[in-house]
Amino acid sequence: MHQSSNPSLPHTQGMADAAIDAAWAVMPPDAELETARLLPIVVGAHPRAEIADRPLANRLVAAIRQWQRTHIADESRRLVPLVMTDLWYLNDRELLLQPSVAIGEPGTNAASAYFGTRLPQAYVVHGQLQVFADLEFLEPSIAMWGSTAHSTRSALDWLIARQLERFLESVHF
Repeated sequence: MHQSSNPSLPHTQGMADAAIDAAWAVMPPDAELETARLLPIVVGAHPRAEIADRPLANRLVAAIRQWQRTHIADESRRLVPLVMTDLWYLNDRELLLQPSVAIGEPGTNAASAYFGTRLPQAYVVHGQLQVFADLEFLEPSIAMWGSTAHSTRSALDWLIARQLERFLESVHF
């Protein structure tokens, strides 16, 4: 495991955080972030989105990385999935050009509202959930939300099981 080259501060003696070490092993905090290589996973900048949608976004990042490890041997050819807020995403013209996935209802995620008016409905369970995407992925972006956190999770489950591989193939190859 990666050990910090920084000395421990007295108030942190004996404290370890495996979650931070594991996250930094995958994406070092000083890694170069080249916008053209990012795959934004967008959640709202809202407390409800942090509670309900960010864990789903992290699950999607894990699924993307697993697919990449299996299908793209050359790490330099992999897009970097990165969870970010809608405020950052929508205010950066370069990020808007990247393939992306927005998770969360339009009331808490402005990126979902943005894509919900631009993309066709790909999967709908009336009154429960919606996934918006061009399933040919000519427009390589997706937005999804549900009427509850659990139904948003169901939308993500559908995406991962039914469309994630096609989406990732379209944005990587």
